[in-house]
Amino acid sequence: MAKGRLTAFLVGGVIGAAAALLFAPRSGKETRAFLTDKAEELWGEGADLYSQGFERVKAEAANVQRTAAQANEELKSKIENARSAIAEQIAKNAQSARDAINSQIPLGADKITQEADVVKGQIDDAADKIKSAAADLASKDAAAEDNIFSAAEDAVSAAVEDTTS
Repeated sequence: MAKGRLTAFLVGGVIGAAAALLFAPRSGKETRAFLTDKAEELWGEGADLYSQGFERVKAEAANVQRTAAQANEELKSKIENARSAIAEQIAKNAQSARDAINSQIPLGADKITQEADVVKGQIDDAADKIKSAAADLASKDAAAEDNIFSAAEDAVSAAVEDTTS
């Protein structure tokens, strides 16, 4: 809008100057002096318009720079808030996982203790069978000694198979 007004002003000035030259009853010297005065006047007005435009552009550039700086700071703040929220959520999730694991440890320990008791009972039963077989065989003749070792091996094998299954 301002550019159109400036152009219209300059075109009007040129047309006015041309009309003044054509219709003015002055001598050449007077006309040259008149044109010099008008040119200096227009030059001064142009310089003033240029200065005003330059100052307006400079002020708008400063406004844009301030606005961009504010937007940049707001964005940095939002990013930092998001980082903090994510870190907080990660810490909560890690604590929940830690608590869940810690609550399962005693259950696992109890299960291991129960299984150990079962194995111990099976070993005790196997030992009793071996003792019984050894006592039975000891009362029999010496040839039955091989049967003791065989029964012992069978009892131990059975106990090992029970514990592995």
